[in-house]
Amino acid sequence: MKMDQYYLNGQILPAAEARLHVSDLGLLRAYGIFDYFRAIERQPIFLEDHLDRFERSAALLGLVIPATRDELRNLVYELSRRNPHALLGFKFVLTGGYSTDGFGPAAEPNFIIMPKPFRFLDAPAGLHFMTVGHQRQLFEVKSLDYLMPIYTLRRQREIGADDVLYHHNGLITESSRSNVFIVKDGIVVTPSAGMLLGITRKHVMKIADDRFTVEEREVTLAETCAADEVFTTGSTKRVLPVTRIDGRPVGSGRPGPVTQQLTQMFLEYERELLTNVPARS
Repeated sequence: MKMDQYYLNGQILPAAEARLHVSDLGLLRAYGIFDYFRAIERQPIFLEDHLDRFERSAALLGLVIPATRDELRNLVYELSRRNPHALLGFKFVLTGGYSTDGFGPAAEPNFIIMPKPFRFLDAPAGLHFMTVGHQRQLFEVKSLDYLMPIYTLRRQREIGADDVLYHHNGLITESSRSNVFIVKDGIVVTPSAGMLLGITRKHVMKIADDRFTVEEREVTLAETCAADEVFTTGSTKRVLPVTRIDGRPVGSGRPGPVTQQLTQMFLEYERELLTNVPARS
């Protein structure tokens, strides 16, 4: 069986041979960024949006991506060809490199691209979110720092939660790996600040605006818990309902009609994008 292949610092290698030294600043201090997107039948989804965000995160941390935009695109298509899975998840990782003192970034970063087979989470009854008082630092950067959600995993498992819902000063911001929307009286609302700007969030807002009233504003934890519907969006989830928060039902406790409509609208939107993109060898 052919081994999947990764990209590491200028080379495409079998996944098992793509290794970093222990002095990497991503390991020692979580100093680095990543981005993640899907490819269906070798066609990446929202690639330019993800490259924009990857470049923005790198600039905010003072990291230089050792490849041009064209080179990044070409690597994605080449790795898709070499990893012939119907559904791939691509993870770009850029770290502070091999630090000489264990603290300061190196002159050269380490850059990895990891394509792996991917499966969507199946949650027909909806997700259960556990509230956590937390404001993620440098939230505009898609950083490697996931200390809080990993730390809370034990508590999540104890109460049967699937993920966390961050709130700060009475306002919700995001989940650990996705954005959050609420629905009240048919109006779709999402937080306006304090969170990473998700790519799926951006496109869901675009398609939702054709059928619903969409508001981007401060959203309180109290109104979230009292919402008719809550849903979450992300590259690994598309659109998924949140039907319980801290063990209590959201609305009816079942996926709501607006969430279901947006789920179908997003699937159709994604299929149309894939259909209209020219094939690339």
